[in-house]
Amino acid sequence: MTSKTIRRIPTQASVVFGALLIALAISGRSAQAQLGRTTAPVSGGTGVASQPPNAFQGMTGTYAPPHKTPDGRACIAVHPMTRAQIVNPKIIDQIVIINNICGQSIKVRVCYAGSNDCINVPLGGYERLQRTLGVGAGSTSFRYEYRELY
Repeated sequence: MTSKTIRRIPTQASVVFGALLIALAISGRSAQAQLGRTTAPVSGGTGVASQPPNAFQGMTGTYAPPHKTPDGRACIAVHPMTRAQIVNPKIIDQIVIINNICGQSIKVRVCYAGSNDCINVPLGGYERLQRTLGVGAGSTSFRYEYRELY
């Protein structure tokens, strides 16, 4: 018996997949880098000093740039406040007011500082929303951080 050489013919799917890999390699970007981009976190708080800025900057291109107005101001501003509940004044609602001064819709993720306890807030252009971040017992101070989602 003679051995036959098996010749494989590439399928259409493997050709398309190969072309996609080559295109990604040429562009210098990975598919993962394009999914789930956010801006650098911005910290704040009420009743306590906000967290100092990080002295160690991330790599260039790690975060997406924040949305800005034509004159360079940030589109998103977050302001914290607390409010005692009427039924039990020892229970404090921890609230954030999120303001979008730009005409485009922007999604914002607000979290307790250093936590995964977050809320996502989609804002339309020129919209201002008030959302409860959480509830605390007796303390009127809390820290938060927010990021713009792309």
